[in-house]
Parts: sequence; C-alpha cells; structure tokens
Amino acid sequence: MLQILSERRTATLLTALFLVCFTLMSLSTRRSGGTTLFEEVALSISGPLMETAAAPKRWTVSLWSSYISLRGLREENLRLQEELSSLNGVEVRARELRSKIERLEGLLGGGRAGEIPVRLAQIVGRNQSPYGRTLIVDLGRADGVRRNMAVLHDKGIVGRIFRAGQTVSQVLLITDSRSSVDVIIQRNREQGVFSISPGGEGEVRYMPTDAAVKVGDLLVSSGQGGIFPKGLLVARVLEVSGGGERLFRKVRATPAVDFNKLEEVLIMLAAPKEIPWK
Repeated sequence: MLQILSERRTATLLTALFLVCFTLMSLSTRRSGGTTLFEEVALSISGPLMETAAAPKRWTVSLWSSYISLRGLREENLRLQEELSSLNGVEVRARELRSKIERLEGLLGGGRAGEIPVRLAQIVGRNQSPYGRTLIVDLGRADGVRRNMAVLHDKGIVGRIFRAGQTVSQVLLITDSRSSVDVIIQRNREQGVFSISPGGEGEVRYMPTDAAVKVGDLLVSSGQGGIFPKGLLVARVLEVSGGGERLFRKVRATPAVDFNKLEEVLIMLAAPKEIPWK
C-alpha cells in the first residue's frame, strides 16, 4: 500500500512539473504579433496602472495652466479697469473744461468789454449770514480793483466791490440789505429801485401806483447811481399789488442771477469818477 502511494506521488509530481513547463513554454511562445501571451498580459495590466499614475501630473499641469490663465486675465482686467478709470477722469475733466468755456464765453458776452476793460475773477469765498451777503474774489488792488466797481455775470448784475484788498476783494451782492439798484421796467421804462426787504425778499420800491407793471416784467439797470451801467438785467417781477389811494405799488421781484451757482464773475475796471454813464 505504501509502495502504491509512493508511486502515485511520483506520478503526480511529474504531471505537475510537466504542466508548469508547458505553461511557461506557452507563455514564452511568440504570437503572430511578435509578443508573448505573458507580455500581452503584462502590457494589459501596466497600461491602466501607468494611466492612473500619470493622472495627478496631468491634473497638476492643467491646474497650473488654468491658474496662469486666470492670473493673466485678472491682470488684464485690472489694466482695463485702470484705463477705463483714466478715460473717465479725462472725460470728467473735458466736460468740466467745456462747462467752464461756456461760462466764460457767456461772461465775456455780457461784460460790455468793448466799452471798458473787464477782469475775470474767481470766487474763493462766500458769506451769506443774516448780517450780510458777500463774496470774496481773487483780485485786488494789485490787479487794478477799486471800491464800488461793478461786478457782473452773463445773467445780470451781481453786486459791487465793497472792500478791495491787495490780492483779494469783497463783493457786496445786490441781495444784501445794504444794496440797492436803480431799475426800469424793460417793457415800458417805468422806474423804481430794487432792494431787499426787511423780510429778505426782493422788492421794487418807489414804483408809482399808476405804473403799468405786471408779473414777468424784466427789470434792468437804469444807469443812475454811478455804479452800474444802463441796460443790465437785475430782476424779474414775481408779484404786484397795491394801488388806489396808496402812493406806491408793492412789487415783489427775484434777482436774475442764481448766486448759489456762481463760480466766476467779471469786474468792470472803471472807477466811479471814470464811468461813462454817471
């Protein structure tokens, strides 16, 4: 019995050894494509492994390329924003320059420059307290400015030089309670005096009860008083009342100039003794 098992074990080992050798020979046999079955199996396994191993590198390269592209786009966006901001600044300055040119053209058109010299002055200060309404301009005695010189705007009369310093001057506005302007109604030449009432409203005093004045009439300077030339716009009539037995009509008016929007004014460089309309 032991001999039979020993003989079968030997046969089994020989059979297994034969199968191993056959398998190795089969794997080592070249296929028609020039590769062995073993090589094909190895290639089939190594392909996905190499693909998996290369994926992180590809992802890293892709992410880096995306980062570089986004950084370039961000820098380009910042550059374009700076250019747009610069262009907007240029446009704002251009609009401001056009506005200033239009204002200056209007001022020079209304400044009667052909009759007497005028100087353009910039407003550098304001005082609109209950005790007075004045402006500070950047011209003074060094520029030929003297007390009581007329100050104008293209919309009408602004006021007169109240005090003249060496390099700056104070302008007393026609809306100050200390000011008054002799006026006439442009439509029919009726005369009166424009001033500010104690209540702070513009009014035309000394207008006769029979004066044909109505709402909307324009009041221009009469040339009397020795400060303002004749024919410059002063105010517009807002309300008319009175009459009958009263000596003068009550006429309420508003100045033609918007003093809150003034930036530049014209000073007429003619001293009171030199003015041609006195």
